[in-house]
Amino acid sequence: MASLQSMMQAHLPEGGVAIPYGRNTHIEVVDVATGQVWMSVQPVTRVESDRLKSGLDDSLQVVGIGTASMDAALFRYSPEGDGEPVRERDIGGRRFINVALPGEPRIHAGGMMQMAVNKAHVVGFEAGRALTIMRLPDGDFVEIVGSPLHDNELPLPDGARLQKIVLREPWVLELPTPTIAFFCNCSGLRSFQGPVILPI
Repeated sequence: MASLQSMMQAHLPEGGVAIPYGRNTHIEVVDVATGQVWMSVQPVTRVESDRLKSGLDDSLQVVGIGTASMDAALFRYSPEGDGEPVRERDIGGRRFINVALPGEPRIHAGGMMQMAVNKAHVVGFEAGRALTIMRLPDGDFVEIVGSPLHDNELPLPDGARLQKIVLREPWVLELPTPTIAFFCNCSGLRSFQGPVILPI
C-alpha cells in the first residue's frame, strides 16, 4: 500500500504548496479589496493567532481559525491562477498563501452557511480514519475543518444527514473547482466540502 505522503506528492505540481503534515490549526485572512483569502502555511497556536489579529491593518480581516480534519493537504494553484505558482505574501512575519476566493453566502435555517469557493485544494486522510460525511440529495460532503465530537450540535440543512465511514486505505481527493462549502461556528469552526465520491 502506498503511503499517504507519496500519494499526495503525486498531486503536487511545480509551483504548488504542500501544507505541513498533520491535523493542525491555521488562520485565514481576507483581503478586503479583492475578497481573496490567504492562509498561514505553518500551524498557529491560539496565542499566536490572537497576536496576529491584533496587528492586522484595515486592508485585512480574519476569516477564521480552524483545525484541519485531514491528515495532509496541498494547493495546486491560487484562485484564477491555473498553471501559475501559488501566490505568497508575508503577513505579520508569517508566510501566507492565497488559497480561496469565496462566492456569495447562503444561510440555511438553523444558521449553517453555504457558498461556492474557487480553489484548487487536494486533501488526504490516513487509513483507519473515521470520517464524518454530510449527505445531501445532491451529493456527499467530507469534513475539512473541525472535529466530530459535537456532531449532535450541527444545524444541518434541510435534507441532510450525517454518516460515519472508516477508511480501509489512505484516501486522497481533489476537491472540485469550485468547491461547495458548508460552514458552521458551533463548538468550534466546522466545514464540510465537496461534493465528493466516497471511497467506500
